[in-house]
Amino acid sequence: MPLIFGEFQSSTACDATRLNEAISFVADEGGGDIILAARHYRIGSSIVLKTGVRLKGEGAHGTRLIGTSALDGPVVVSEAAEQLIEQNAWLHGEKVPVRFGLFDLTIDGGEGQSSKAFGSGCGAFVYGKAFEIIGVQIIHCKKQGLVSWGSPRGGQDTWLDEPEAIFDVRISRCGGDGFLMRGPHDSIIKSAIIANCKGRGLAVETNGTTYNGACDIDFCHAYGTNDVAIDIAAKVKARFLQGDTGWHSAIRVSSSEMTMIEMVECFKTRGIYDDFALDVSAMNCQIGVARIRSDWGTGGVRITGVGTQIGQLDVDGRAGIGGPSEGEPNSGTAVSIEANRVQIPSFNIRNFEDGYGIRVAPGKRFVWLTGQFMRCGKPMVAKDHEYCNFRVNVPVREE
Repeated sequence: MPLIFGEFQSSTACDATRLNEAISFVADEGGGDIILAARHYRIGSSIVLKTGVRLKGEGAHGTRLIGTSALDGPVVVSEAAEQLIEQNAWLHGEKVPVRFGLFDLTIDGGEGQSSKAFGSGCGAFVYGKAFEIIGVQIIHCKKQGLVSWGSPRGGQDTWLDEPEAIFDVRISRCGGDGFLMRGPHDSIIKSAIIANCKGRGLAVETNGTTYNGACDIDFCHAYGTNDVAIDIAAKVKARFLQGDTGWHSAIRVSSSEMTMIEMVECFKTRGIYDDFALDVSAMNCQIGVARIRSDWGTGGVRITGVGTQIGQLDVDGRAGIGGPSEGEPNSGTAVSIEANRVQIPSFNIRNFEDGYGIRVAPGKRFVWLTGQFMRCGKPMVAKDHEYCNFRVNVPVREE
Protein backbone atom coordinates (compact mmCIF):
# COMPACT_ATOMS: atom_id res chain seq x y z
CA MET A 1 0.00 0.00 0.00
CA PRO A 2 1.34 3.48 -0.84
CA LEU A 3 1.78 5.98 1.95
CA ILE A 4 -0.42 9.04 1.42
CA PHE A 5 1.71 11.90 2.67
CA GLY A 6 -1.24 13.93 3.93
CA GLU A 7 -2.15 11.07 6.27
CA PHE A 8 1.32 10.77 7.80
CA GLN A 9 1.43 12.25 11.30
CA SER A 10 4.47 14.03 12.69
CA SER A 11 5.29 16.30 15.60
CA THR A 12 6.63 19.01 13.28
CA ALA A 13 4.94 21.22 10.72
CA CYS A 14 7.90 21.57 8.32
CA ASP A 15 7.10 19.88 5.03
CA ALA A 16 10.73 18.80 4.47
CA THR A 17 11.10 17.38 7.96
CA ARG A 18 7.81 15.50 7.78
CA LEU A 19 8.60 14.19 4.33
CA ASN A 20 12.04 12.92 5.36
CA GLU A 21 10.41 11.14 8.31
CA ALA A 22 7.98 9.51 5.89
CA ILE A 23 10.82 8.47 3.57
CA SER A 24 12.75 6.88 6.46
CA PHE A 25 9.61 5.06 7.59
CA VAL A 26 8.92 3.61 4.13
CA ALA A 27 12.60 2.71 3.59
CA ASP A 28 12.68 0.85 6.91
CA GLU A 29 9.60 -1.10 5.80
CA GLY A 30 11.39 -2.28 2.65
CA GLY A 31 10.46 0.53 0.28
CA GLY A 32 7.35 1.69 -1.52
CA ASP A 33 5.51 4.74 -2.86
CA ILE A 34 4.78 8.01 -1.12
CA ILE A 35 1.94 9.92 -2.74
CA LEU A 36 2.24 13.71 -2.56
CA ALA A 37 -1.07 15.48 -2.91
CA ALA A 38 -1.44 18.39 -5.32
CA ARG A 39 -0.22 21.36 -3.30
CA HIS A 40 2.90 23.47 -2.66
CA TYR A 41 5.42 21.98 -0.21
CA ARG A 42 7.84 24.37 1.48
CA ILE A 43 11.29 22.78 1.61
CA GLY A 44 13.67 24.23 4.21
CA SER A 45 16.14 21.33 4.20
CA SER A 46 17.01 18.82 1.49
CA ILE A 47 14.64 15.94 0.88
CA VAL A 48 16.80 12.80 1.10
CA LEU A 49 15.87 9.92 -1.21
CA LYS A 50 16.59 6.41 0.06
CA THR A 51 16.67 2.93 -1.48
CA GLY A 52 13.31 1.69 -2.66
CA VAL A 53 11.36 4.88 -1.95
CA ARG A 54 9.47 6.57 -4.79
CA LEU A 55 7.95 10.04 -4.45
CA LYS A 56 4.90 10.38 -6.68
CA GLY A 57 3.13 13.67 -7.20
CA GLU A 58 -0.23 14.35 -8.80
CA GLY A 59 1.17 16.14 -11.83
CA ALA A 60 3.84 18.79 -12.34
CA HIS A 61 1.23 21.55 -12.25
CA GLY A 62 -0.21 20.33 -8.97
CA THR A 63 2.58 18.97 -6.76
CA ARG A 64 5.41 21.44 -6.24
CA LEU A 65 8.45 21.23 -3.94
CA ILE A 66 9.63 24.83 -3.34
CA GLY A 67 12.89 25.78 -1.68
CA THR A 68 12.70 28.35 1.13
CA SER A 69 15.40 30.78 2.26
CA ALA A 70 16.42 28.24 4.93
CA LEU A 71 17.46 25.69 2.30
CA ASP A 72 21.24 25.36 1.87
CA GLY A 73 21.58 22.33 -0.38
CA PRO A 74 19.67 20.67 -3.19
CA VAL A 75 15.89 20.61 -2.98
CA VAL A 76 16.17 16.83 -3.45
CA VAL A 77 19.29 14.71 -2.91
CA SER A 78 19.96 10.99 -2.83
CA GLU A 79 21.27 9.55 0.41
CA ALA A 80 25.00 10.03 1.14
CA ALA A 81 25.69 11.47 -2.34
CA GLU A 82 28.69 13.54 -1.24
CA GLN A 83 30.34 10.62 0.54
CA LEU A 84 29.70 8.24 -2.37
CA ILE A 85 31.40 10.65 -4.78
CA GLU A 86 34.47 10.69 -2.54
CA GLN A 87 34.46 6.88 -2.30
CA ASN A 88 33.91 6.39 -6.05
CA ALA A 89 31.29 3.81 -5.11
CA TRP A 90 29.47 1.83 -7.80
CA LEU A 91 27.47 -1.10 -6.40
CA HIS A 92 24.47 -1.36 -4.11
CA GLY A 93 26.65 -3.46 -1.83
CA GLU A 94 28.76 -0.33 -1.31
CA LYS A 95 25.66 1.47 -0.01
CA VAL A 96 24.81 3.16 -3.29
CA PRO A 97 21.04 3.82 -3.09
CA VAL A 98 18.95 1.98 -5.68
CA ARG A 99 15.39 1.79 -6.97
CA PHE A 100 14.33 5.24 -5.75
CA GLY A 101 12.36 7.61 -7.91
CA LEU A 102 10.67 10.95 -8.57
CA PHE A 103 7.44 11.06 -10.54
CA ASP A 104 4.97 13.68 -11.75
CA LEU A 105 5.96 16.74 -9.75
CA THR A 106 7.80 20.08 -9.96
CA ILE A 107 11.02 20.97 -8.17
CA ASP A 108 11.27 24.74 -7.72
CA GLY A 109 14.55 26.21 -6.43
CA GLY A 110 12.58 29.13 -5.01
CA GLU A 111 14.53 31.07 -2.41
CA GLY A 112 17.05 28.31 -1.69
CA GLN A 113 20.64 29.34 -0.96
CA SER A 114 23.53 29.13 -3.41
CA SER A 115 26.58 28.71 -1.18
CA LYS A 116 29.60 26.44 -1.13
CA ALA A 117 27.71 23.71 0.69
CA PHE A 118 27.30 20.43 -1.19
CA GLY A 119 24.71 20.77 -3.93
CA SER A 120 23.57 24.24 -2.93
CA GLY A 121 21.44 25.87 -5.58
CA CYS A 122 20.60 22.60 -7.39
CA GLY A 123 17.14 21.24 -7.94
CA ALA A 124 18.01 17.54 -7.66
CA PHE A 125 21.39 15.89 -7.09
CA VAL A 126 21.38 12.10 -7.42
CA TYR A 127 24.03 9.41 -7.03
CA GLY A 128 22.42 6.02 -7.39
CA LYS A 129 21.57 2.98 -9.49
CA ALA A 130 18.35 1.82 -11.14
CA PHE A 131 16.54 5.02 -10.18
CA GLU A 132 13.73 6.65 -12.18
CA ILE A 133 12.97 10.32 -12.79
CA ILE A 134 9.79 10.52 -14.85
CA GLY A 135 7.42 13.38 -15.59
CA VAL A 136 9.41 15.87 -13.50
CA GLN A 137 9.80 19.61 -14.10
CA ILE A 138 12.71 21.54 -12.53
CA ILE A 139 12.66 25.36 -12.48
CA HIS A 140 14.23 28.48 -10.91
CA CYS A 141 17.37 26.87 -9.49
CA LYS A 142 20.30 29.19 -8.79
CA LYS A 143 22.79 26.60 -10.09
CA GLN A 144 22.16 23.35 -11.95
CA GLY A 145 18.68 21.99 -12.40
CA LEU A 146 19.44 18.25 -12.36
CA VAL A 147 22.81 16.66 -11.55
CA SER A 148 23.35 12.93 -11.96
CA TRP A 149 26.68 11.46 -10.87
CA GLY A 150 28.35 8.06 -11.05
CA SER A 151 31.55 6.05 -11.11
CA PRO A 152 33.49 4.80 -14.17
CA ARG A 153 33.57 1.33 -12.67
CA GLY A 154 31.47 -1.43 -14.23
CA GLY A 155 29.83 -4.74 -13.49
CA GLN A 156 26.70 -5.81 -11.63
CA ASP A 157 26.71 -7.84 -8.44
CA THR A 158 22.93 -8.18 -8.19
CA TRP A 159 19.79 -7.36 -10.18
CA LEU A 160 19.60 -4.08 -8.25
CA ASP A 161 22.66 -2.74 -10.11
CA GLU A 162 20.74 -1.85 -13.26
CA PRO A 163 20.62 1.16 -15.63
CA GLU A 164 18.72 4.35 -14.83
CA ALA A 165 15.69 5.88 -16.58
CA ILE A 166 15.18 9.63 -16.96
CA PHE A 167 12.02 10.18 -19.03
CA ASP A 168 9.93 13.24 -19.89
CA VAL A 169 12.00 15.77 -17.95
CA ARG A 170 11.63 19.54 -18.41
CA ILE A 171 14.18 21.95 -16.99
CA SER A 172 14.11 25.73 -17.31
CA ARG A 173 15.32 29.05 -15.92
CA CYS A 174 18.30 27.78 -13.94
CA GLY A 175 21.42 29.79 -13.13
CA GLY A 176 23.86 27.10 -14.26
CA ASP A 177 23.63 24.06 -16.52
CA GLY A 178 20.14 22.69 -16.93
CA PHE A 179 21.06 18.99 -16.82
CA LEU A 180 24.60 17.98 -15.84
CA MET A 181 25.11 14.28 -16.57
CA ARG A 182 28.20 12.75 -14.99
CA GLY A 183 26.93 9.22 -14.62
CA PRO A 184 26.07 6.53 -13.97
CA HIS A 185 26.90 4.93 -17.28
CA ASP A 186 24.26 2.97 -19.20
CA SER A 187 21.64 5.54 -18.20
CA ILE A 188 18.75 6.17 -20.58
CA ILE A 189 17.45 9.69 -21.23
CA LYS A 190 14.20 9.96 -23.15
CA SER A 191 12.46 13.23 -24.00
CA ALA A 192 14.41 15.95 -22.18
CA ILE A 193 13.46 19.58 -22.88
CA ILE A 194 15.79 22.23 -21.43
CA ALA A 195 15.20 25.97 -21.80
CA ASN A 196 16.56 29.38 -20.81
CA CYS A 197 19.40 28.32 -18.53
CA LYS A 198 22.41 30.59 -17.92
CA GLY A 199 24.90 27.77 -18.42
CA ARG A 200 24.63 24.89 -20.87
CA GLY A 201 21.43 23.03 -21.56
CA LEU A 202 22.38 19.34 -21.50
CA ALA A 203 26.01 18.62 -20.58
CA VAL A 204 27.22 15.00 -20.65
CA GLU A 205 30.80 15.01 -19.47
CA THR A 206 33.50 12.78 -18.06
CA ASN A 207 34.67 15.05 -15.23
CA GLY A 208 38.18 13.73 -15.61
CA THR A 209 38.21 10.06 -14.66
CA THR A 210 34.97 9.84 -12.67
CA TYR A 211 32.61 8.91 -15.53
CA ASN A 212 33.15 7.20 -18.85
CA GLY A 213 29.89 8.13 -20.54
CA ALA A 214 27.93 5.32 -22.18
CA CYS A 215 24.68 7.28 -21.98
CA ASP A 216 21.74 6.59 -24.33
CA ILE A 217 19.65 9.61 -25.37
CA ASP A 218 16.43 9.17 -27.29
CA PHE A 219 15.55 12.87 -27.69
CA CYS A 220 16.78 16.15 -26.25
CA HIS A 221 15.79 19.68 -27.23
CA ALA A 222 17.76 22.48 -25.56
CA TYR A 223 17.25 26.16 -26.36
CA GLY A 224 17.72 29.70 -25.09
CA THR A 225 20.93 28.91 -23.17
CA ASN A 226 23.75 31.35 -22.38
CA ASP A 227 26.32 28.72 -23.35
CA VAL A 228 26.36 25.67 -25.62
CA ALA A 229 22.87 24.22 -25.87
CA ILE A 230 23.96 20.55 -25.94
CA ASP A 231 27.50 19.65 -24.91
CA ILE A 232 28.51 16.01 -25.44
CA ALA A 233 31.91 15.28 -23.89
CA ALA A 234 31.54 11.58 -23.15
CA LYS A 235 30.57 8.38 -24.93
CA VAL A 236 26.97 8.81 -26.09
CA LYS A 237 24.54 6.99 -28.34
CA ALA A 238 21.74 9.34 -29.37
CA ARG A 239 18.76 9.26 -31.71
CA PHE A 240 17.87 12.97 -32.06
CA LEU A 241 19.60 16.03 -30.58
CA GLN A 242 18.15 19.48 -31.26
CA GLY A 243 20.02 22.66 -30.27
CA ASP A 244 18.29 26.02 -30.65
CA THR A 245 19.29 29.58 -29.72
CA GLY A 246 22.40 28.62 -27.79
CA TRP A 247 25.66 30.59 -27.66
CA HIS A 248 28.90 29.63 -29.44
CA SER A 249 27.54 26.22 -30.51
CA ALA A 250 24.14 24.63 -30.66
CA ILE A 251 25.72 21.17 -30.35
CA ARG A 252 29.32 20.42 -29.41
CA VAL A 253 30.75 16.89 -29.52
CA SER A 254 34.15 16.30 -27.92
CA SER A 255 36.36 13.94 -25.90
CA SER A 256 34.99 10.48 -26.74
CA GLU A 257 35.95 8.22 -29.63
CA MET A 258 32.68 6.32 -29.41
CA THR A 259 29.90 8.87 -30.00
CA MET A 260 27.13 7.90 -32.42
CA ILE A 261 24.19 10.19 -33.22
CA GLU A 262 21.44 9.39 -35.69
CA MET A 263 20.29 12.99 -36.26
CA VAL A 264 21.24 16.48 -35.12
CA GLU A 265 19.49 19.77 -35.82
CA CYS A 266 21.06 23.15 -35.05
CA PHE A 267 19.50 26.55 -35.65
CA LYS A 268 19.53 30.16 -34.41
CA THR A 269 22.99 29.72 -32.89
CA ARG A 270 24.22 33.02 -31.44
CA GLY A 271 27.87 33.96 -31.74
CA ILE A 272 30.42 35.06 -34.32
CA TYR A 273 31.77 33.41 -37.46
CA ASP A 274 34.61 31.89 -35.43
CA ASP A 275 31.91 29.88 -33.66
CA PHE A 276 30.12 27.00 -35.36
CA ALA A 277 26.61 25.72 -34.83
CA LEU A 278 27.85 22.11 -34.88
CA ASP A 279 31.37 21.70 -33.52
CA VAL A 280 32.88 18.20 -33.64
CA SER A 281 36.28 17.53 -32.09
CA ALA A 282 35.73 13.95 -30.94
CA MET A 283 37.61 11.31 -32.91
CA ASN A 284 35.61 8.86 -35.04
CA CYS A 285 32.30 10.56 -34.29
CA GLN A 286 29.47 9.22 -36.44
CA ILE A 287 26.43 11.35 -37.30
CA GLY A 288 23.75 10.03 -39.63
CA VAL A 289 21.94 13.24 -40.62
CA ALA A 290 22.87 16.83 -39.71
CA ARG A 291 20.57 19.75 -40.51
CA ILE A 292 22.25 23.09 -39.82
CA ARG A 293 20.87 26.63 -40.03
CA SER A 294 23.75 29.09 -39.90
CA ASP A 295 21.37 32.01 -39.60
CA TRP A 296 22.08 33.89 -36.35
CA GLY A 297 25.75 34.80 -36.60
CA THR A 298 27.83 31.63 -36.40
CA GLY A 299 29.37 29.40 -39.05
CA GLY A 300 27.84 26.06 -39.92
CA VAL A 301 29.99 23.03 -39.07
CA ARG A 302 33.56 22.73 -37.80
CA ILE A 303 35.28 19.34 -37.79
CA THR A 304 38.55 18.96 -35.90
CA GLY A 305 38.03 15.34 -34.90
CA VAL A 306 39.97 12.76 -36.93
CA GLY A 307 37.74 10.16 -38.57
CA THR A 308 34.49 12.15 -38.33
CA GLN A 309 31.66 10.82 -40.53
CA ILE A 310 28.44 12.67 -41.41
CA GLY A 311 26.17 10.69 -43.71
CA GLN A 312 23.93 13.51 -44.92
CA LEU A 313 24.65 17.18 -44.27
CA ASP A 314 22.41 20.15 -45.06
CA VAL A 315 23.70 23.66 -44.27
CA ASP A 316 21.66 26.79 -45.03
CA GLY A 317 23.27 30.18 -44.42
CA ARG A 318 20.21 32.31 -45.11
CA ALA A 319 19.88 34.94 -42.37
CA GLY A 320 16.96 34.18 -40.08
CA ILE A 321 14.19 36.59 -39.17
CA GLY A 322 14.99 38.42 -35.95
CA GLY A 323 18.62 37.40 -35.97
CA PRO A 324 21.65 39.69 -35.65
CA SER A 325 22.43 39.47 -39.38
CA GLU A 326 18.89 39.65 -40.73
CA GLY A 327 18.86 40.89 -44.33
CA GLU A 328 22.64 40.65 -44.77
CA PRO A 329 24.44 38.18 -47.06
CA ASN A 330 26.26 35.49 -45.10
CA SER A 331 30.03 35.99 -45.05
CA GLY A 332 30.79 32.99 -42.86
CA THR A 333 31.85 29.42 -43.57
CA ALA A 334 29.39 26.58 -44.02
CA VAL A 335 31.85 23.74 -43.29
CA SER A 336 35.40 23.98 -41.97
CA ILE A 337 37.36 20.73 -42.12
CA GLU A 338 40.49 20.78 -39.96
CA ALA A 339 41.14 17.04 -39.53
CA ASN A 340 42.19 14.01 -41.55
CA ARG A 341 39.98 11.10 -42.58
CA VAL A 342 36.71 13.05 -42.71
CA GLN A 343 33.84 11.62 -44.75
CA ILE A 344 30.70 13.47 -45.88
CA PRO A 345 29.23 11.42 -48.73
CA SER A 346 26.21 13.70 -49.29
CA PHE A 347 26.03 17.45 -48.61
CA ASN A 348 23.86 20.37 -49.68
CA ILE A 349 25.30 23.82 -48.90
CA ARG A 350 23.64 27.11 -49.86
CA ASN A 351 23.26 30.82 -49.15
CA PHE A 352 26.78 31.83 -48.14
CA GLU A 353 26.81 34.63 -50.72
CA ASP A 354 29.85 36.47 -49.34
CA GLY A 355 31.42 33.50 -47.60
CA TYR A 356 32.71 29.98 -48.07
CA GLY A 357 30.99 26.69 -48.71
CA ILE A 358 33.69 24.23 -47.60
CA ARG A 359 37.18 25.11 -46.42
CA VAL A 360 39.64 22.24 -46.07
CA ALA A 361 42.68 23.17 -44.01
CA PRO A 362 46.02 22.88 -45.87
CA GLY A 363 47.74 19.52 -45.84
CA LYS A 364 44.73 17.40 -44.86
CA ARG A 365 44.66 13.77 -45.98
CA PHE A 366 41.96 11.22 -46.76
CA VAL A 367 39.02 13.61 -46.93
CA TRP A 368 36.05 12.37 -48.98
CA LEU A 369 33.28 14.81 -49.95
CA THR A 370 30.33 14.55 -52.31
CA GLY A 371 27.59 17.14 -52.79
CA GLN A 372 26.46 20.44 -54.19
CA PHE A 373 26.67 24.18 -53.57
CA MET A 374 24.22 26.98 -54.33
CA ARG A 375 24.76 30.72 -53.91
CA CYS A 376 28.18 30.52 -52.26
CA GLY A 377 30.78 33.22 -52.87
CA LYS A 378 33.64 30.71 -52.72
CA PRO A 379 32.15 27.23 -52.87
CA MET A 380 35.30 25.32 -51.97
CA VAL A 381 38.84 26.05 -50.84
CA ALA A 382 41.40 23.24 -50.47
CA LYS A 383 45.19 23.38 -50.70
CA ASP A 384 48.05 20.87 -50.53
CA HIS A 385 45.75 17.97 -49.74
CA GLU A 386 46.69 14.32 -50.29
CA TYR A 387 44.64 11.21 -51.02
CA CYS A 388 41.41 13.23 -51.00
CA ASN A 389 38.32 12.72 -53.14
CA PHE A 390 36.09 15.73 -53.89
CA ARG A 391 33.03 15.23 -56.07
CA VAL A 392 31.15 18.50 -56.02
CA ASN A 393 28.52 20.25 -58.12
CA VAL A 394 28.93 24.02 -58.44
CA PRO A 395 26.33 25.88 -60.57
CA VAL A 396 28.03 28.12 -63.14
CA ARG A 397 24.95 30.29 -63.54
CA GLU A 398 21.97 30.71 -61.27
CA GLU A 399 18.68 32.32 -62.28
